[in-house]
Amino acid sequence: MLLIIDNQSRYIHKFKHNYLDELDIPYHFIDHNDAIDFNLLPQVQGMILSGGRGSPYEPLNLTSNFVALMNLDVPTLGFCLGHEVIAVTDGGRIKRLPEYQNRKSAITLDTLDDPIFTGLDSTEVRIQKRHRYHVINLPQNYLRLAHSDICPNEIIRHKEKAVYGFQGHPEVSGSSCLTMMDNFMRMCGLID
Repeated sequence: MLLIIDNQSRYIHKFKHNYLDELDIPYHFIDHNDAIDFNLLPQVQGMILSGGRGSPYEPLNLTSNFVALMNLDVPTLGFCLGHEVIAVTDGGRIKRLPEYQNRKSAITLDTLDDPIFTGLDSTEVRIQKRHRYHVINLPQNYLRLAHSDICPNEIIRHKEKAVYGFQGHPEVSGSSCLTMMDNFMRMCGLID
C-alpha cells in the first residue's frame, strides 16, 4: 500500500485519479492535519508527501509528514513542499525565491544512473513548477540528482535509502515524469 499525505496540493487528486486508480495501485490517503494511524504502518510499502502552500517553517500543520518520515523506512517521494520537508527534516535549508514559479520548466539531470531515471534517454526533463521556496542547502546525507537555472537542487536523493525529493511536480508533467513515477512504484513493489 502507498501512503499519501496531502499537504493541500492542487495536483495530488489528479495524480490519484489519473495514475494510481488507472494502475490499480492500493493507497491510503490522509490530509496533512490527520494523525498517522500506526496500525497501518506494517502495510505501507511506499510514501508520497505532496506539494502544498507555504514552507516547512510556516504555520501549515505538517506534523504528519515529520512523524511519517521518522517512523517509516520505505521508499519515499516528496513533491514540491514534500521535497522541502524531506530536506529540512534531515538538516537541509530552504530559501525564498525572488519570484513565484508557476510554469513548466526544463531541469537538467546530473546523471541517468539512478534507478528513478531508468528508461529515460535524455538529461533534460520538463517539470511543472508551482513554488515560492527551494532547497538551497542539502542535508549531508543527500545527493543532488538534478538542477536548473533557478534551483540548484531540483531532485535530491538520500545516499543510502530510496528517499527522493522533487522541487517540481512530476506527478502532472508528462511521459518522462510518468516513467519516473513508474520507477518509484517499482521500488515500492507496487507494480512490476
